[in-house]
Amino acid sequence: MIAIVTDSSVGYSTAEIADRGIVSVVPLNYSVGGATFEERASDKNGIFMPMLRKGPCKTAQPALNNFIQTFSSLVAKGCEVICIVLSSSLSGTYSSAKFAAAQVGGKIRVIDSRTIGAGMHLLVDEAVNLVKAGIAFDRAVEMLEALKSKIGIVFTVETLENLIAGGRLNTTKAKATLNNRPVFELKAKIFFKCNVRGARERLEEMLACIPENTRRIIVCRCGESTDVSALSALLKARCPGVYIHQRVLGPVLSIHVGEGAFGIAYIVKN
Repeated sequence: MIAIVTDSSVGYSTAEIADRGIVSVVPLNYSVGGATFEERASDKNGIFMPMLRKGPCKTAQPALNNFIQTFSSLVAKGCEVICIVLSSSLSGTYSSAKFAAAQVGGKIRVIDSRTIGAGMHLLVDEAVNLVKAGIAFDRAVEMLEALKSKIGIVFTVETLENLIAGGRLNTTKAKATLNNRPVFELKAKIFFKCNVRGARERLEEMLACIPENTRRIIVCRCGESTDVSALSALLKARCPGVYIHQRVLGPVLSIHVGEGAFGIAYIVKN
């Protein structure tokens, strides 16, 4: 049997984890005001945004022992393990999982997703579908490595403070002022695309990044109150045959992008 391990930035709910059946989720860590928490399934993190506003906030990769325990348990059951984690360019989670796999032994393959959050959600869903279709371990890994290049994220933020504080912003060109907002793309790491003046213009710039052959889309937002209705409507008009999934970011990614941020994760056809 093939089991899939991922990290909590995937954003699955408890019901989604149960529905997939073969997925184990290792929690990322975050701290607020010196108190440390583990990120859980999307419906188990409570109302965290008011707490994050108080700060100061930090995030951390999963504890090494969490990966070791998860891998050990699955290998003991006779499972082959595919572990899909957030981009190694943005987190040490990949290195931690690789080290744990080497310590445990058995047939474990750790995949650097080269994406985060909703993008990883798309890749893990593909892994689940491959396993349920009966694809053999080595072939499934090969196909997932190829699928990574077909996933992208475009996003925007209301403030640059969070990206700067987390060390994820590597340009001075991005601006978040009264009239301007930055647009970024994520392919392994964060790339600044442009600054845009005006709300409608910002949405149109983001839509221009979505390929015509997109087959699945997730609209994600930071904070329940962040309004993405206009973005969703424009996406439906641009991609009429594609269902638009909606997601709210968990605490770890919220710490890095800040309240009011929103984006689009997509996967294109083969």
